[in-house]
Amino acid sequence: QIDKQYYTAVRDDDGYLLRFYRTCDVRIDETLSRAWVHLYPDADPDIAAVLAGGTVLAFILAMRGEAVLHASAVQVGDDAIAFVGASGMGKSTSATLLCADGAKLITDDLLRLDLSRTPPTCALGATEVRLRKSAGELSERFATTPGRRTTGDLRDAIAAGASTTEDLPLRAIIIPAPDHDGRAQAFFEQPDPMTAFLLLSRFPRLLGWEDESILRRHFQQLGDLLDTVPVYVARLPWGPPFPDDVAASIRRAVGVG
Repeated sequence: QIDKQYYTAVRDDDGYLLRFYRTCDVRIDETLSRAWVHLYPDADPDIAAVLAGGTVLAFILAMRGEAVLHASAVQVGDDAIAFVGASGMGKSTSATLLCADGAKLITDDLLRLDLSRTPPTCALGATEVRLRKSAGELSERFATTPGRRTTGDLRDAIAAGASTTEDLPLRAIIIPAPDHDGRAQAFFEQPDPMTAFLLLSRFPRLLGWEDESILRRHFQQLGDLLDTVPVYVARLPWGPPFPDDVAASIRRAVGVG
C-alpha cells in the first residue's frame, strides 16, 4: 500500500499540506515544527503512522534545507556506511546483513547528513529495518534473535541493534545491485564522479518535486557529498539463502572495520 500511495504537497497561507489519497491529509505549520494528521473515513491508521515516519519526515527535512538520502545506514567501528537505492533494491536487507555481522543500525530508508563536516556525518534515525521478505532467514543470522513485528504496511520490522553515536563520519555509499543468478562472490566497482552523481540522482527519497529551488539544492548537495565520499556499485549474491561472507566482503571493499 505504501509503494502505491500517491500524494500531493502544496504550500498555502497556513503552511504546508500533504494529501495522501485514500489515507489522510497532513497539515504542517509554516515553521515546519508541528504536524497534524487527519485520517479519511475507513483509512487505516497504521498506514498513516508509516507515512508520518517516512514520507512526511522526508518532506519536512527537505523543506528545511537538510541533506537527505534515500538510504539505510550502519555503524561499523567508528564509521558509517550508507546503502542507497530505490524501494526494493536491497537497502534494508544489506543493512540487516551488516547488523547480523556486528554492525549497528544508524537508520533505515531515510538518512540525514551534515554536509558542513568533512566527511559528512550521519544523524541517528529509525531503530528498526523494514523488510519485504527474508526476515526469518535474516533473523537467524543474529547471535541473539532480534525483536520482530509486522508494520502497518505488512512488512517485517527487525530491531537490528541501534547505534547510539551521533555524527558518525560517512565513509562510503553503496548502491546494491542484487544478483539472483547464482553469483558466488560479491563484485564492487567505483564509478567515475559524473556516473556516481547520475546514479545517486536516480534515487530521491521523494519523487515529483516541481519547485526548482528544491531541485537545485538537492543536486548541489549531491555534488558536495560526492566531493568527499566514495560511491560503490555492489553486485551482491542474493538470497535467501545469503552467502556467509556477504557482510565481510562489503567491509573489505570499502575499507571499513
